[in-house]
Amino acid sequence: MSAYRPTLVRPSRQHLRTAHQVAPRAPWTSPHGTNLGPISDLRSGNGGNGGGDTGGAGGVGGDPGTPALEALSQAPRFAVVSSDFSSSSIAVFDAEFAALDESWINSGTRFPGLVAALSGDVVLPNRQAADGTLALIDRFGTDVVSRFYVPSGNLDGQVRTQGEVAGVGFSSNPQDFVFVNETSAWATRFSANLDPKAPPENQGTDLLEIDPSTMTRTGARIDLSSLNTTGTVITDDGPVEVTVYARPSRAVLVGSTMIVGLDRLSGDFDAAGPGMVAVVDLLAQNAEGLLLPDGLRNCGNAVPVPGAPNDVIVACLGFPVRDEAQTRASAGVVLLSVDGNETTIETTWRTSTVQTSAIAVNHLVALDEDRVAGVDWGDRAAETGDSMSVTTLSTGAQFPVHESAGAFEIGIPAYDPDNESIFVPDTGANAVFEYAIENDAATETRSIEIAPSLGLPPVRAYLLE
Repeated sequence: MSAYRPTLVRPSRQHLRTAHQVAPRAPWTSPHGTNLGPISDLRSGNGGNGGGDTGGAGGVGGDPGTPALEALSQAPRFAVVSSDFSSSSIAVFDAEFAALDESWINSGTRFPGLVAALSGDVVLPNRQAADGTLALIDRFGTDVVSRFYVPSGNLDGQVRTQGEVAGVGFSSNPQDFVFVNETSAWATRFSANLDPKAPPENQGTDLLEIDPSTMTRTGARIDLSSLNTTGTVITDDGPVEVTVYARPSRAVLVGSTMIVGLDRLSGDFDAAGPGMVAVVDLLAQNAEGLLLPDGLRNCGNAVPVPGAPNDVIVACLGFPVRDEAQTRASAGVVLLSVDGNETTIETTWRTSTVQTSAIAVNHLVALDEDRVAGVDWGDRAAETGDSMSVTTLSTGAQFPVHESAGAFEIGIPAYDPDNESIFVPDTGANAVFEYAIENDAATETRSIEIAPSLGLPPVRAYLLE
């Protein structure tokens, strides 16, 4: 299939500043975080220079960092986040998906040196730094990135993804943490701040730089608000034009280029703009918008492709996600290829191509350049469950992987390309199911129950690359 040459939208000089509480990242995900208290409560170890940042002060036994968690027997290869959206727990596993610790850290963890407990809305980055640390992201209302050394369990540091914003209710709501090198990583800040007087560190709709060596904010940011647009909402008084915000979400680094998925949703999440990703030049620290094929909407999930370091796959969830006909018309998956300064669209699969195909775009992970696994939501009113399928992008062919008993119960899966296995969290079954992917079929090999005494169902699984 020949490459489609995309349209680039170059930033304007005008920057729109907005703020609104974020909608759920998936129908079953709560947007609510935990208030960590005064910013001074986050200081420990050798402190930091960014107000609420903390760096490691030296651990025990020659290990770096501040003692915080129990040491593991080895560095983990997988992690699973379990949550009831008030509390979270993180289990870690070896290469065979055998548990190293079923609740290595949870919302009740109170070890010395750990100065910010987990909220109920925790995710891991698309990719870990591969520098002997494990990063966690507390999202809406908490706004903290934490890094731990593995396997020692020592705390490297914690940093807020915004400054103090007392009284205004602004949450930057970080969605990803992209490690570039020893002194540079970038947090994608989903929310925007309506306060026109907000300082840059509190504006949002951007990428915020953090120095991993000190776990402090550097003060650098890449503004994406020029990629805002407008949309129309039908009200009782007729059509109303509203601002649609860029809303950067998940991102993938290719060389010095970062591809950032943009949800492009309005403040009340009742309007969506044309599908787009931000193509970020980290050397110049600027961004351009790359319009995706016409009709696609809600394209915030950019994921890496195993074995293809120059490729990025973007899932467009469609809009609105609760209207099947409109979702099918605006949902799909796009394969991007990054070659130096040029980004091209190589393959596009639309869920509207075959009306009977599963709309398997939610919680999407890539298996390779031409295959993805994604979830088609069920319907609570109709008492139908979710279904996960593998889709071949070039042909649209699909085969089933897993079905849940109820709607919005399948979580984010982890794919292991070495063993061609996929691990699927199912909140209704309170287990993670392993499937072997072979010859266009999925075969269940086992189910794993995680820390049943905690009462927290598994919601997200990760391969720790």
